[in-house]
Amino acid sequence: MITREIGRAFRFLRKQGLKKTLLAREAPFLIQFGKYGVCGVLSVVVLAIVIWLGETLFPQLFSEDLPEKKLAWNTAILHLIAFVPSNFTAYALNRWLVFTPGRHSLKKELILFTIISLLSFSLGEILPYFLIVTEVNVPRNVVHFSFIISSALVNFVCRKFLVFEK
Repeated sequence: MITREIGRAFRFLRKQGLKKTLLAREAPFLIQFGKYGVCGVLSVVVLAIVIWLGETLFPQLFSEDLPEKKLAWNTAILHLIAFVPSNFTAYALNRWLVFTPGRHSLKKELILFTIISLLSFSLGEILPYFLIVTEVNVPRNVVHFSFIISSALVNFVCRKFLVFEK
C-alpha cells in the first residue's frame, strides 16, 4: 500500500512539476499530507516566535523566582496568546496550499478550523500530564512524539472532511 502511494506521488510530481505540485490542492495523499506537515511546521515556528517574544519582553512573568502555580498559569496564558497567530497561519497556509475550500462560508470554515485546533491544543496541554503521572511509565519523549503524530493525523482528517472538502 505504501509503495503504491509513493509511486502515485512520484508520478504526480513528475507529470505536474514542482511548482504545480506545490500549488495543487488535488494531489495524492502523500503529497497533500507532506504539504500539510510543512504548513504545520510553519505554524509551530510562528507559535515559538510569539512564545519567545513573550518571554523576552516580559521576563518578570516567567522568572524562576515565581511560585510554580503562577509560572504555570503565565505559561498557559502565553501559549493561548501564541495560539492565535499560529492558528491563523495554519489556516491561511492550509487553505492556500492543501485543502479545497468551498464546503462552508469563509467565516464558518475559520470557526470550524479553530475549534478543531483548540480541541487539539487543549488535549496537548492536558494529555501528556496524565500519560506521565499514571502507572503507564511512558518516556516523556515518546509521549510528546506520539501526541504530535496523533494530533497531526486527527487534525488532517477533521480538516479535510469537516472543514474544507466540498
